Order: sequence, then structure tokens, then C-alpha cells
Amino acid sequence: MAFRLLKLPTMTARPREVAVLPDQRFFVRAVALVRDADSGSVRAQLELALEGMAPFPVSQMLWGFWATPTSEHALVFAAYRKRFTPEEVEAWAEAEWVGPRFAALLAAAKPAAATTWLVRTEEELTAVHFGDDSGVPTFVQAIPVTDPADDAVWQKAEEELLRACGGSKAVKHIAGPEISAGLPGTDELIVRWEERDEAVAIARAQDLDIRDHEELVSRRRARLRDTWMWRALVAALVTIALTGVAELGLWGGNAWRDVLHRQVQAQAPIVNEIETADRLANRIDELRTKRLRPFEMIAIVDGPRPETLIFLRTAATGLYSLEIEAETNDAQAINAYVSALEVLGATAGVEILNLDQRGSLSSVRLLVRFTTRAFDVQATAEEVSA
Repeated sequence: MAFRLLKLPTMTARPREVAVLPDQRFFVRAVALVRDADSGSVRAQLELALEGMAPFPVSQMLWGFWATPTSEHALVFAAYRKRFTPEEVEAWAEAEWVGPRFAALLAAAKPAAATTWLVRTEEELTAVHFGDDSGVPTFVQAIPVTDPADDAVWQKAEEELLRACGGSKAVKHIAGPEISAGLPGTDELIVRWEERDEAVAIARAQDLDIRDHEELVSRRRARLRDTWMWRALVAALVTIALTGVAELGLWGGNAWRDVLHRQVQAQAPIVNEIETADRLANRIDELRTKRLRPFEMIAIVDGPRPETLIFLRTAATGLYSLEIEAETNDAQAINAYVSALEVLGATAGVEILNLDQRGSLSSVRLLVRFTTRAFDVQATAEEVSA
């Protein structure tokens, strides 16, 4: 009992059905049309025609028609409403389409002029004759068959219908065509005949439906509204699902971030020790190599100095450069000194900034650049010269 109380209702799709009625229950006529602005619509002209042809008011009839935009006539078919039981009419309420069998074939094909269709079912034979190439029949007649097993009965019925049609150049036999509703959401009918399926839009077959036209229009609007409401519901559900996925992704990202944060916190002391050791090593290296050493510079450049060359002033202009002012009474000593400095392994280059000669006395200003390892106290002489 508890299981039954907790059982949830299941959603089932509304069955899509069509009501195909026997052709012999309808009287069918071809009605000429007037194609001008003052004659009204095709439906209005046919209503007036039915008022004149039928013994019953149009309101008491179930009728439909078929016409093309260029045809000069329309085919109208009607039946007295009381020929159908209330149970039959009630069963049509949810049907996608209601009409005689031959009517569904009209929306599926457009034969050539002077063509006659002989539509055969188990209980009747219907002749549909096309006098022109407009796609609208000019004559339709159905004959009930009392003995379906007797081929002679069928042969006699065919001959009778062909004589009634008259002038048939081509005769096509159509055995047992079937009309069914398409898949949900397709809004179409499926006509199966001659071993193939033809899809016919319900909007195209709407004039062939014998039910009230205003009711059909309202049903179509309701169907369109329901379609858009269903699409909106699906879109909302998809949005909710995507939002849930995004929320799960955000939650997973936060969890992963927390794991990474805990790992960083666990590794922080080790990283701090490594950074401290690196800073100490860099500081020791700076103290060892990256400080101004003017006396070491003077000692290096004084080694190859000729005795006739006298230093007047020296000044360190950077960690690895020294400016020298000197004078000599031997001009050749300057060139020899510059050449000697250039071949030293501790120097990176020598530049003569100024050279002045006054009588026998020559003065020179040099800029000597040293290598980065020139003052490495731990480097051997081979490393410095390299």
C-alpha cells in the first residue's frame, strides 16, 4: 500500500491519430470558381454553392474542399452530420485529420490531365478523375462492393466508373492507401500508397478536413502555442541542467583549489628554506665579486706599464671599468702599453679617450674594461686568463 501511495504518475504522449472515412458516405461535386476581388474567398463561394446544392443548411453538414491557387474550379465533398453517430464525432475531437480516403491523396500528388485513379479498399471502389492538369479532380464517385472476393464484381465496378468518368487517357490503380499521423512535432500526415510514403503538411490538408473550419484554426493555434510552450520548457530544463553542471564544476574547482592551497601551505616551509639559501648564496656571490675594487684594477693595469709612462690619475667608473690619465716623454710607450693591456686575460677591452702631444711630452686618457671574473679571488690564474 505504501508503494502505491509513493508511486509517481508517468507522462505519456497524446496518441496522434487520423480518422479516415469511407468515400461513399459523401456526395462530391466540382464547383466553378470566380477569381476576382469581388467574389470573395474560395470557402465563401463554396458555402453558397452548398446552400444551393444540398437539402440541408451548411451548419448541419460536415464538408471540405480542394482547390489550387490557379485552378478554375474546386472539388467540394459533404455529408449530413447526422449520418455519423455521436460516438464517431466525439472520437474525432483529438484526431489530427478527418476526411474521406480519396481526399488525403489529393494533397500528395498532381496527376496529368485525363487521368483517372481507381482507389480500391476492402468495401468500396472510388474513381477520381482529373479532367485537366490543375490537380483538382473534376469527377469523383464511389461504389460499394458487396462481394470483395469476387473478381468479376470488381471488374464490373471499374468498368462502370470509367464509363461515368469518360475520356480517361491514363488509369492508375491504387490499392488500399493508408493515411496516418506523422511523428510528434512533425505536424504532418503520412500517405502510404504505391509502396511509398508521402509526407503532407497538416496545414496543406486543412481544407480537406470536414470538421468546422473555425475549430480547426483554433486547434492549429493551440498546437502552435503548445509547441512553443514545450520548446520553452525544454529550453528552461536545459538551462537548469547546464546551470547545475556549471555549479558542480565550480564546486569541483573550489575543492581542487583548496587541495592545491593545502599543498602549497605544506610546502611553504621547504620553499622558504630554499629561497633563504638562494638569497644567502646570491649575497655571498655579490660580496665576493660585485663590489668596487679600485686597488685590484690599478694592480692589474700597473703590471704591463712601461717605466717611461707615469700615471697622473686613476678613477673607477664602474664595477668593471677604470679610467687612466698618464703622461710620457716616449710616444711609442703609449701604443706598447695599450697593446699589452689588450692581451691581458683580465681585460675585456681598452679604449683611448684622448691623446695629446706637446713637444716631447705626450698625455693620454684610457678607459680599461675588465672581465667579470677578473676580481674573483677564488679563481685560478688559468680561469682568469680563460
